[in-house]
Amino acid sequence: MTKKHTETIDSKLKTAWQTVSRMYNNEAILHDATIAIAHFLLNVDSHEGSFASDIAPALGMESTSLSRIISSLEEKKIIIRKNDKTDKRKILITLTKKGKEQKELAKNIVRNFNQLAEIKLGKQRVEDFFSTIDEIVSIAEERTKQLKK
Repeated sequence: MTKKHTETIDSKLKTAWQTVSRMYNNEAILHDATIAIAHFLLNVDSHEGSFASDIAPALGMESTSLSRIISSLEEKKIIIRKNDKTDKRKILITLTKKGKEQKELAKNIVRNFNQLAEIKLGKQRVEDFFSTIDEIVSIAEERTKQLKK
């Protein structure tokens, strides 16, 4: 018996992420934000700040691709951007009071969704899911290395 094209790992991952992403975007709209802003804020250290070059990989982006979101967040007074004293090419992103509040809001939304999933699925199924996803990522990374040889 042949599986349908929608019964593949990549198809299920994409559909699941699009559904979760849509849910998060609908929640973000209620707070005059976007999922991109929330992901960005979640990757900025609340106390020390973070370099844009460190945030980008966590978002699956190049640091040069962050300029639009950084400018937007700066205009909204959510972040402050500072050039590094020793290396002017490095940009340190720090959160303003408003930015810290929005980061906490994003964290709570993510926590609430994760708690709901754990209640509905059970702790063991969630742990198994994480383990499975980690293994899928590892397989994909290994395959990528093989393809680059």
